[in-house]
Amino acid sequence: MNYCYGGLPSNNTLGVGSIREFTSLHFSQLRDGILDNMSTYSTSFMKPSVSHAIGFAALLLLYWTWQLLFSPLDIFREEIEFAELKGGRRRKAREISLRRRVIGTLPPVYPNGWFHLLDSTDVGKGEVKSIFAMGEHLAVFRGSDGEVKVLNAYCPHLGANMAEGGRVVGSGCLECPFHGWVFSGETGKCVDIPYSRKVPSEAAVRKWPADEVNGKIYFWYHCDRKEPDWIIPEISQLNTFKYAGRTEHIVNAHVQEIPENAADFAHLGHLHKPVFSSDVGNSHNIVSEFLQHVIEASWSPDEESKHRATMHVEDNIHCTVKGFRIPIKKLVFDVEQLGPGNVHIYVNTAYFKGVLIQTITPTEPMVQRLRHSFYIHPMVPLAFAKLFLILEATQIERDIKVWNNKKYETAPMLVKEEAALAKHRRWFKQFYQENSPKFDSENSSVVTTNLKNLYEW
Repeated sequence: MNYCYGGLPSNNTLGVGSIREFTSLHFSQLRDGILDNMSTYSTSFMKPSVSHAIGFAALLLLYWTWQLLFSPLDIFREEIEFAELKGGRRRKAREISLRRRVIGTLPPVYPNGWFHLLDSTDVGKGEVKSIFAMGEHLAVFRGSDGEVKVLNAYCPHLGANMAEGGRVVGSGCLECPFHGWVFSGETGKCVDIPYSRKVPSEAAVRKWPADEVNGKIYFWYHCDRKEPDWIIPEISQLNTFKYAGRTEHIVNAHVQEIPENAADFAHLGHLHKPVFSSDVGNSHNIVSEFLQHVIEASWSPDEESKHRATMHVEDNIHCTVKGFRIPIKKLVFDVEQLGPGNVHIYVNTAYFKGVLIQTITPTEPMVQRLRHSFYIHPMVPLAFAKLFLILEATQIERDIKVWNNKKYETAPMLVKEEAALAKHRRWFKQFYQENSPKFDSENSSVVTTNLKNLYEW
């Protein structure tokens, strides 16, 4: 029998020359067949794939257009250039920079006041969220009555975290996932142990005062556990304005550094002069010299509401051509500082009006969560608002690059023109008490013991 493999007879009747001739013919036919198949493939498949690519590109363009015009902006930045952050593994470089940094003698690390935890939309009825703020693990939950409650997350029974797997019971109670102990959101006391007839009177967790205003959830921190003596006011414009987006940054500095910026007018005219660049070390380039901010500001504490201060800012953006300034746009900001962690900024321009809500929440002694939420008039296109928010984030990141690497100066060397900065420090002292937690930099720990004297921060 003659078996055939690849077109070559299995007997040995062919000589070497015949084999070469047959092989050459065989590969010629194979080559022609491949070319014919490629031609058929290109005509039957390649043309439709081009139309598919065009259709995909069109859909992508429509999606980007929709995002630009109708979708709010959401920016989150955690690491803003530390001194040692020059490449390699970012986390390792960040750790090295923080370890080598000289932080100075710090004020107490957790001032008294209202601090933002979550947005209202983050917690639905029957939901519980885990939050870490002011060095505390918190359980934030909403009962069937719609009210938000905040408790310490750790169950006093065996230490389970009730924010992780816990269940909201009824109108305002939280059930521990470990053994089913139930705690009241109103008092923090344990109200039920499913397998025990008696509930120990001392079974309780800390209950924190909470408030929900302007679409945000706040909790009240006070080192002596005093009840709130002021509230965050409602912003009436939010009833008609639409949400445009937010920026969120993690700042590695003392909490006081951030609100103190309001009274530091000198830095406005130097650090924030460039319009576009967030690169502090490259501020004197052609674009930055051509397009600049000229900022005038004033700050003063409220004589009646001690926790409140106001600021007025006029920001004139201009371009410089051969020494002549050509005005481009004027921004007017009316600012309301409310305690150590909240700022309401009313934005007025010739093109739109808006409200920017700034919140500062300490998570650890030298870690702050800084958020800006922006709302605009419903007739303003989101594209304009998003451009403003991006430029605002650029300016904030210039501050953060300084904050992340600076030392806190307890007794700064100020000149006469910086009187507002000294006044701000005196105003901010009211949010510290003798029992306010201090930071032990040598042991990297928080000290909460009573002190006889409060340093002149």
